[in-house]
Amino acid sequence: MNMTFAAKVKNEICMQEIDSICCIRAQLAGMVSFAAYIKNNSIIIKTENINVSHQFSRLVKRLYNLNTEQTSDSGGVYNVGIFGMEALKILRDIMLASIPIKIDERIILGECCKRSFIQGAFLAAGSISAPEKGYHAEFVANRYGVGEGFCKCLYNFAIHAKSTNRKGKYVFYIKNSGHIENLLAVLGAHTQMMGLLNIKIEKELRNSTNRLVNCENANSEKTAEAAVAQIQAIKTLDKKFGLDNLPPHLMAVAKMRLKNPEATLSDIALDLGITKSGINHRMRRIMQISKEKTEI
Repeated sequence: MNMTFAAKVKNEICMQEIDSICCIRAQLAGMVSFAAYIKNNSIIIKTENINVSHQFSRLVKRLYNLNTEQTSDSGGVYNVGIFGMEALKILRDIMLASIPIKIDERIILGECCKRSFIQGAFLAAGSISAPEKGYHAEFVANRYGVGEGFCKCLYNFAIHAKSTNRKGKYVFYIKNSGHIENLLAVLGAHTQMMGLLNIKIEKELRNSTNRLVNCENANSEKTAEAAVAQIQAIKTLDKKFGLDNLPPHLMAVAKMRLKNPEATLSDIALDLGITKSGINHRMRRIMQISKEKTEI
């Protein structure tokens, strides 16, 4: 089974070492505030990524020297949690014991803590589309109260998130490719960020090539249409007036055009040894004379 882009990002986050206790606490707060089921003195995280469940357990172990309880169901969902009075102590320590739950600014005072909080939120409740398919990242929260503080946290790194409601969940999403690049940098998912940048460059090159081809095709069509109009006008002029009655410099252009119906005016100018502006001027004069003779 191929790993999704989001799973690769989460795995890259889980591989990072966190040295500061404040950042460990902030990452745990990010996971709990966004996705934990909190009731009856319990904190439970549900995830389909086993590395995320292990990360939650590692954070709890490092902060409180506690072991988590983990189970999995037949659908591949891992349930990892803390139960009893220890759960309440943890909620108080990460400043999420209030009702309704909100992000306490003291948990994300430093820039490093803000990064860790965003990492925790993404591990527990984040997703991101493969860049080949488009640019979309989102965080789905169980509770609306975290929204204001979280959006401010993102804004600190020049990431602007919009919000919506989806099936009773609160969704904070990002669609700007530049902001998603910033998000991956904040998450520390540098390998996936480089992959996104490479795909973005490939897309831009492909789009640029397509625009160039379309422009060339449009120019070719215009050139062909102009050539048809010129040839028709010259034939009409020859029939009504005779090309040999034209001034020599115009007669040369008219006959060369009839002889080379698919050539561009630049090609004809080159064959006649005149400038592009000179050939354009002479062809306009030929077209004008043809029109005048037709109207007689």
